[in-house]
Amino acid sequence: MQIAELRIARHDAAVRTENGGGEEVKNSRLFVEKQLLAFEEDYHIKKWVDFLRYKHPDTYMHCKRVALLAGKLADSFLFDLAKKDQLVKGCFLHDLGKAYIPLHILNQKESLSKQQWEIVKLHTSIGAELLESIPRIDPAVIDVIRYHHERWDGKGYPEGLAGDNIPLFARICTVVDSFDTMISDRPYRKKLPVEEARNRLLQHGGTQFDSAIVHCFLSLTDEALELDQVTDRI
Repeated sequence: MQIAELRIARHDAAVRTENGGGEEVKNSRLFVEKQLLAFEEDYHIKKWVDFLRYKHPDTYMHCKRVALLAGKLADSFLFDLAKKDQLVKGCFLHDLGKAYIPLHILNQKESLSKQQWEIVKLHTSIGAELLESIPRIDPAVIDVIRYHHERWDGKGYPEGLAGDNIPLFARICTVVDSFDTMISDRPYRKKLPVEEARNRLLQHGGTQFDSAIVHCFLSLTDEALELDQVTDRI
């Protein structure tokens, strides 16, 4: 899906918002929650999801919120069920590798040292490699995990991909992941107001983020995103 198609998706999202769509929002949330429940019970990944939930419950809940928000955005893009399933699963597992990052680093209030930051950055490759060992996992899901910290301007990690060379689902996850991170309390800072988080997405469109995806996301109202439930921590 290229920029023109994303702009059409943005327009369609705005039209649906203007026309209401409360029942559609509710059904979308139920669909995603059923997906996540089934995925969590998958024999091949359950042990890793349980390990993440046990070791760092805040990261687990962040992953769940990102998946729910991604499901809303998938509806704006009019993805079919197979693509929506891939996106939601990838977003749910995007930080799986953090289960293997030392807890004292993830919970550190002070700025990370260069060495600590390099350790944190390993979580994308660790998570992707874990999933690559599982039969039947779609490569598109693994791409989300591996590339969700790439940047539109090529200054991200792990490979420094830029622009459309970054897989679409990873670009979507980058926006939603960053948004939820900003509106959540972190050990090193308090959460930002939702409006400020929206403004920061807009400010960094074209550098950190794909601008077309940012505009699609910003076209969705807080109500459409069910932010009252997301910010209440599900």
